[in-house]
Amino acid sequence: MFFGIILPTMKVSSDIFASSVIKKLRLKRNFSQAELSRRAGMQPAQLCKIERGRNGLTASTLRRLADALDVPVSMLLGENESACSACGGAGGTDATAVRLTKGDFVPVFASAVLDEVVAAEVSKCERELLESECRLGVVPHTAVRLVYAYSVDERAAEILARDVRVSLGLGSQPCSDLVPVLENAGVRIVKLRGPGVFQSASFYNVVRRTLSIALNASNTVERDAYRLAYELGGAVLFASHGFKTVADEGAAHRFLRAFAAAFLMPEEAVRGAVARLGVRPDGWTMSVLVWTKERFGVSAEAFALRLESLGLVAPSLRLSLRDELRARYTTHPRSMEPHPPKNQSRLDILKAIEIEQGRYAAAGTNGVAMHVPENLIRRHNEKR
Repeated sequence: MFFGIILPTMKVSSDIFASSVIKKLRLKRNFSQAELSRRAGMQPAQLCKIERGRNGLTASTLRRLADALDVPVSMLLGENESACSACGGAGGTDATAVRLTKGDFVPVFASAVLDEVVAAEVSKCERELLESECRLGVVPHTAVRLVYAYSVDERAAEILARDVRVSLGLGSQPCSDLVPVLENAGVRIVKLRGPGVFQSASFYNVVRRTLSIALNASNTVERDAYRLAYELGGAVLFASHGFKTVADEGAAHRFLRAFAAAFLMPEEAVRGAVARLGVRPDGWTMSVLVWTKERFGVSAEAFALRLESLGLVAPSLRLSLRDELRARYTTHPRSMEPHPPKNQSRLDILKAIEIEQGRYAAAGTNGVAMHVPENLIRRHNEKR
């Protein structure tokens, strides 16, 4: 008789506790009752009754809800509270409890060329990272601020890029290697051998609140920098519009192209570099362009476009530089990007600019003739 009274009481108590934990975890993950019931394979009305403590919880129902919330069943029953708190309430630190489902990952861009292989590789990398973070008790959330209020035009892209840089602690200083900066902010970066048309893709894990960016391992260093900035801007669009996938359309592409340019080449930094080198709008040569752009870790073409948008290069000279760059890319399709000789100091660059300007003034040319010597380019590329 004694046990007949106590056991049902304990069952009701555990059900009420589990109902409370289920609701808290659902709200923490920003799931509606409809979304969680869909993931758990039940009717919203059934979940509603469970959260109110009106419906009992069977073992199979507990398992489905635990899987949908990406936590072990023990957490719903209050047997794993220390793990929950150690991971910031995000889903436990027990490596054996790390589970990912396809529904956890939302693509930032609706890209027609996105291959399932890319998503699978990102998921695999995310799982390995989560397991390591769980063992070490590291909170996995991406720390980059992604939600902003802005209008979608090029001027807004400039301001937005500045705000995102500030949130990453970059200010207006050039940064030639974004990978460690983003990884320190909790962004997952995956290098993989994707389809030929694939350059980059990004996914947001709605359960763990982490951003993952996948890059094609065959990209050049400069292409990686551009794609990282582009995908980061896309993540801001995605988050600022209610975490909805960004449509691949011309307006979004133009906005993100402007964002990437401003993010990689802040106006203050570009103007400062040009002023300190004393380069006039009509004084650009290919070698000076290449030497200067190297400080920003971008392609010569991207830097030339940025100079043009800021009014720092003469329009007629820009056309000549563009033709020269295209000729370079056609002649050297493998190396593609011209690089300066390695370990050039500021004094080397200033002396080269002075010599070139003197030569062009004596020859009466407009300054578009001199290439970085091919043997130096080849030697530099071999060392990279």
